[in-house]
Amino acid sequence: MQSPECFEEIALPHLDSVYRAAVAVCGRSDDAEDLTQMTFVKALERFGTFQLGTNCKAWLLQIMRNTWIDRLRHRKRAGADVPIEEDVPAPPAETGPTVWSDAEDLLENFSDEQVIAALKRLPEDQRLTLFLVDVEQLNQQEVADILDVAVGTVKSRTSRARNELRRHLLSYAKEMGFMGRHR
Repeated sequence: MQSPECFEEIALPHLDSVYRAAVAVCGRSDDAEDLTQMTFVKALERFGTFQLGTNCKAWLLQIMRNTWIDRLRHRKRAGADVPIEEDVPAPPAETGPTVWSDAEDLLENFSDEQVIAALKRLPEDQRLTLFLVDVEQLNQQEVADILDVAVGTVKSRTSRARNELRRHLLSYAKEMGFMGRHR
């Protein structure tokens, strides 16, 4: 059995990655902090089952995902709390097809708030999949294992999420004057 010191050495370096994934799933830093804490408590309790030499970050992210699902099930049974004063953003105006100029140049000019707002509009499964693939740089098989889905599902969720982000950020790109140049 692995010691608590071993846990600190192997698992704690992934604290930031787990927190970022929790923010991607929860959408709120308070909930993400709670989810991260619960994930590491469960990981410490189950550290004896962790196989040394395997991907600890993937193991922790799987615990985080399962903890989040348990939390959602509990909320569904208990009923969700919705603050009355919460502002609901208006959906963006639909726009016609546009030719993108240089996509990398375009994305570098978006504000973080715009990207975060677009990410929050994604369905949770797409948001987490996109986060694990593009931000955490996990390979598709690792993401499939964490999410307990087929690799093909990871590919399709990633593709759909990227297309949705493109659609959500398109109107902002037009407002900022990024759209006029053609390839």
